[in-house]
Amino acid sequence: MAEKKDAPTTEAPKKEKGGKRKLIIIGAVAAVLLLSGGGAAAWMLLGKKHEEQADGEKKAPPKKMPVFVDLDTFTVNLKDNDDERFMQVKLVAEVKDAPAGEMLKTLMPSVRNEILLLLGSKQVGEVATREGKEKLAQEIVASANKILEGTPAAKSVEGVNFTHLIIQ
Repeated sequence: MAEKKDAPTTEAPKKEKGGKRKLIIIGAVAAVLLLSGGGAAAWMLLGKKHEEQADGEKKAPPKKMPVFVDLDTFTVNLKDNDDERFMQVKLVAEVKDAPAGEMLKTLMPSVRNEILLLLGSKQVGEVATREGKEKLAQEIVASANKILEGTPAAKSVEGVNFTHLIIQ
C-alpha cells in the first residue's frame, strides 16, 4: 500500500509542473501576441503621422535662397520749395534666380537711369516716413521690372532693400 501512496503523489506534482508549464507557455504566447499587436498598432499610427508629415513637407516647396544684386549708391536732389535737399541711398535688389541677376547686371545702365529719374522726382515728405520708404521700394521694383520686360528675366525683381539711406 505504501507503494500505491507514493505513486499517486509522484504523479500529481508532474501534472502540476505540466500545468504550470502550460500556463507559462500560454502566458508567454499571450504576452508576445499582445506586444506584437501593440507594436503593430503603434507602427501603423506613427507611420501614418510620419507619412502625413512627409506629404505635408512635399506640398510645401523648399524655400530657395534669394539672389541679391548690388545696385550701388544713388545720390539725387530732392524736390523742396525752400532749401536744397538731397538723398543718398544704397540699394540691393532681390531677384528670382542667378540668371535673372546676370540679366539685371547686363541692363544696369538702364536700370540706374530709371531709378535716378524716380528718386529725383520725390519730395522730402514722401520719403521721410516708413510708409513712404516702403512705397518707394515698390516703385523701384516696378521701375527695374519695366526695364526687364521682353527679356527672359521679365518681372524677376522681387524686392529692393535699402542698405544705406541719408536725407539732408
